[in-house]
Amino acid sequence: MAKTSTAFDLKRFAGLAPFSSLTGKVQLVGLGLLLVVVVCALFAPLLAPYGPRAEVCAAFASPSHHHWLGCDDFGQDLYSQLLYGAQVSLFVGLVVALLATGLATTLALIAGLDAGGRAQDRSGWLDRLLMRLVDVALALPLLPLVIVLGVYFGASIWTQIVVITLVMWAQPLRELRSQILSIRAATFVEASRAMGASGWFVSMRHILPALAPLIVPQFVRVAHNAILIEASLNFLGLGDPLTTSWGTILFHANGRAAFLTGAWVHWILPPGLAIAVTIMALAFIGYGFDGTLMRRMSVKGRKTGGAAIRSKPPQGEGGFLQIDGLQVVYQRMDGSPLVAVKDATLSVQHGEVVGLVGESGSGKSSLALAVLRLSDPAAGLTAGAIRLDGTDLLSLSDEDIRILRRTRIGLIPQNAMNALNPVLTIGEQVMERLVGAGVPPARRLAIAKDWMTKVGLTPKHLSCYPHHLSGGMRQRAVIAVALCCRPDLLIADEPTSGLDVLVQQSLMDLLLHLRKEMGLTMLLVSHNLPLIARHCDRVARMEHGVLTEVGSDAGPCPLRALLETLPTLKEPRRWAAPALPIGNPVGEVDEPPLLECLHLTKQFPVAGASVYGLRRKERVTVLDDLSFTLQAGESVGLVGGSGAGKTTLARLLLGLCRPDAGSILIKGMDWNSLSRADARRMRQKVQMVFQDPYQSLNNRMQVGDLVAEPMRIVKGGGWADRQLQICEALDRVRLPTDRAFLNRLPVSLSGGQRQRVALARAIVTCPSLIIADEPTSMIDQAIRMEVMDVLASLRVELGTAFLFISHDIALARHFCDRLMVLNRGRLVEEAPSDALIADPQHAYTKALIAAV
Repeated sequence: MAKTSTAFDLKRFAGLAPFSSLTGKVQLVGLGLLLVVVVCALFAPLLAPYGPRAEVCAAFASPSHHHWLGCDDFGQDLYSQLLYGAQVSLFVGLVVALLATGLATTLALIAGLDAGGRAQDRSGWLDRLLMRLVDVALALPLLPLVIVLGVYFGASIWTQIVVITLVMWAQPLRELRSQILSIRAATFVEASRAMGASGWFVSMRHILPALAPLIVPQFVRVAHNAILIEASLNFLGLGDPLTTSWGTILFHANGRAAFLTGAWVHWILPPGLAIAVTIMALAFIGYGFDGTLMRRMSVKGRKTGGAAIRSKPPQGEGGFLQIDGLQVVYQRMDGSPLVAVKDATLSVQHGEVVGLVGESGSGKSSLALAVLRLSDPAAGLTAGAIRLDGTDLLSLSDEDIRILRRTRIGLIPQNAMNALNPVLTIGEQVMERLVGAGVPPARRLAIAKDWMTKVGLTPKHLSCYPHHLSGGMRQRAVIAVALCCRPDLLIADEPTSGLDVLVQQSLMDLLLHLRKEMGLTMLLVSHNLPLIARHCDRVARMEHGVLTEVGSDAGPCPLRALLETLPTLKEPRRWAAPALPIGNPVGEVDEPPLLECLHLTKQFPVAGASVYGLRRKERVTVLDDLSFTLQAGESVGLVGGSGAGKTTLARLLLGLCRPDAGSILIKGMDWNSLSRADARRMRQKVQMVFQDPYQSLNNRMQVGDLVAEPMRIVKGGGWADRQLQICEALDRVRLPTDRAFLNRLPVSLSGGQRQRVALARAIVTCPSLIIADEPTSMIDQAIRMEVMDVLASLRVELGTAFLFISHDIALARHFCDRLMVLNRGRLVEEAPSDALIADPQHAYTKALIAAV
């Protein structure tokens, strides 16, 4: 395996805009102007005909061919002073920018890490102290403060640098700290901390690279402000009059009344223009920084007539939704084409539910999004036609297609848990959809409350923000947003992904009820083959971008064969653990359990009702007196509905937060009593596969670096050892190990591929315990069993224990030795897997089993 590329990419690091864009052109102009000024400063001794203090002509001499800008009152050449003055002004500006931005970045990291750490571990006093200092610094008037400090410390270049730095650090600190808090809350940062990464590692590996597009504009902004302040100080006489800078030239001109005579044209105007050009150049450069700009492919010239590949519709003259000969092509970053959908033809009749299945990366989502014309900007619909009820969607204007999306087409996106706006409440987002659909204001609140109830939430959730809800609850809210305007066509891309079987069944019952009540037409995209088989009228299969099969009731033999391979509750366990050696029984008295949880309780504060304008604080119990043990090499399944507390328990076990009551023992050691260093070392033996692969992988890191991250944290072995382990881990999860794949970024991977990369990262260090939070929720059925085989082999070969968190009780039963059923934070039932399925005691357990 070749080593992954580590070449420094300035444009990617700093967020430079593409030079082909308007923003990039503005930035290019700024870079050109700044380059001219820098060249003049660096080569001033060569370009200037005289020294800055050499008396070479008569006082107040006018411009001539020997002295282009004339001379000052001492007979010194003003053109030479202008060139040498660029050295001082640029030096002060760049040094101040370096010091102020460096200080602000360092303090922002300290403040952000202090505020973003575990609430029980850190009081946040350092963050509060720094923010109060920032408030004081920003409240003081800038120029008077600089003047006072300049007078107090005396006149010199270094005094100016120190003084300007002291007044320029506060604003960058506030902005950088705000961004750090946002990055700190990202799941990929939490994943790194869960691996045992220190704050320094997280800062260098994750936060700083993500912060770079903001640091560089801050540097530019401070630089041009520093140049202005330096010129102002020197102009006011607070600088060193013997130092040649643009400001001192203006100071001497003012002292000799050049403003009142014709001398201002050649004495005052040139340094003033030099300052203005430099400031403008830096402003243009700062304007050009945009970390969100990516290469875009224009699709304005898309043809839908003669250039389209017309295919014969499978039924009659065409369906309610008719796709003919569609081809979707993506443009890779290197400019090469990637055909995601090839000559696809599909007909969906009015009121019909058609399922679209296929492996991750087969083109299912690309086909579904093309119907809405919501394909990635780097994608082009190069051929084909899409019609909805006879309307050619590809020929509609942008405004017409927006109206169609608001009124006739609903979308449940694949990554529904992250599709909600984090700064708007659920109610505001439902209302936004209703406003777009033209619903009268008097009916909007009633409709919003009704839809909250239909999707399994409550009207109280309308006032919640997305981060107040669990992943499953957020997904239900997205479904409510999609359906509240009662569209004619619903495109559901993995609508039940990550939800427990009870909620899956209730949501599908709801969708089918709406289909019957409203004549709703559905295109259901999923890798959940049992779901497709139970609820769809016809099934289409995509393979490598090609629609290969269309049948009824999962009729095609390959689909039926795949369905028959899925585990059921009646057949024997597929991944039963082998018998332990006689001399080492589980639970032996002299050997403490690998994991022991005693009376765990965890509450979270939420905003309560408003009383006389005051918000009353309330606390919600997420875990309530939870106790269990897990032996070395054992697999314990934790099943329950969305919001039951499963993920919160996983975060407690990783030390990412602490319980309000109870204790966690790992190999007999109390987690809460460990020092930070010991806790980090302990986390290296406990790895986690997070539920959401779209958030748990850093999109700036390549696949090889992602898998190697736990080893970098442990710092064990050389690069050759890491190569071997990376290849083995990727091979175990059925991913390529070639250089091209190792150099890919997560944004180029499908959801299933992302989750397998996350799984490879978890197993690369051979941990004692793996906490798998819905590890197969984003993986298609074709490879789900293979991944489960990998997990089972790890348990046998390495003695790895698993806490298997899932809403799929059938899958958990086949993999786990014991099952625990969690409902609303309480452990309602625990038993060996076969015993619990054969004779469930609790009503909630019976409901979970009945829904399979």
